[in-house]
Amino acid sequence: GGGLAQAPPPPDAKTWVQKHDKNGDGKIDREEFHQAVIEAFFLRDVNKDGYLSVEELVVITPQAQTLLRNKPDGKMTLAEFLNALHKDFTAADANDDGLLTAEEIEIYMRRGR
Repeated sequence: GGGLAQAPPPPDAKTWVQKHDKNGDGKIDREEFHQAVIEAFFLRDVNKDGYLSVEELVVITPQAQTLLRNKPDGKMTLAEFLNALHKDFTAADANDDGLLTAEEIEIYMRRGR
């Protein structure tokens, strides 16, 4: 889909990290990330059908984009969304410390487009 390539730019990573950094260390750990992804899924599921469609995804990460390309129905479950975004977490964690900084997120999102 050509529509996937035209996704809007990612949200400000620094603002996103500040919002979801529950322990105040300036980084996102796996649990903080997991909770943010679940929240994002339910906020984006506008029609409350338990799936995310291309239209409901405001920002499509590289892994989510790959998943949606391979799904004939164009719908993603919560489990699929979590799996795709946890793959993004691992890929974005440049120094393999199990934490994401705003800079790592920004670099990863630019690289994936």
